[in-house]
Amino acid sequence: MNQVTILCQHFLSLVNDLDTLLSSHEGFLLGPWLESAKGLARNSEQEIQYEWNARTQITMWFDNTETKASLLRDYANKYWSGLLQDYYGPRAAIYFKHLLLSMENNAPFALKEWRREWISLTNNWQSDRKVFSTTATGDPLNISQSLYTKYLSNADLLGLVEGTGSPWKSASL
Repeated sequence: MNQVTILCQHFLSLVNDLDTLLSSHEGFLLGPWLESAKGLARNSEQEIQYEWNARTQITMWFDNTETKASLLRDYANKYWSGLLQDYYGPRAAIYFKHLLLSMENNAPFALKEWRREWISLTNNWQSDRKVFSTTATGDPLNISQSLYTKYLSNADLLGLVEGTGSPWKSASL
């Protein structure tokens, strides 16, 4: 159980670190996608609708119910700064929360409760009006070097290096 908790935390940290790296290049920003959609609008009502459309296209299309996800989810998903930290990270955290509760209580995974939270997160994110950066920040080379050091120096602790005697040694980079 403790190892699973640690691995869940590492995964969420990786999502945030990837978001930081992606934020260093304009081609990997969520902001331009949303601003472009809003820029097509002729009035404030259209702006809200077009932004919602743009957010829906990259997350979950809106034919869901409270506990049944749309079959068109992650259809046009992107690895964009803003989307990872604001949507995919929280979505993974919801899954991990239910996974750990299931393991802790030695109970079946609470599928309906997980779906309810995931779909609610998605619907709220789609309707949100949060503005995301359209300008890159940070030096990609420095960020990459920092992440390389962070993850490769800890790879044996995570069991990602073969021959470490770790139960995870079958995993590969």
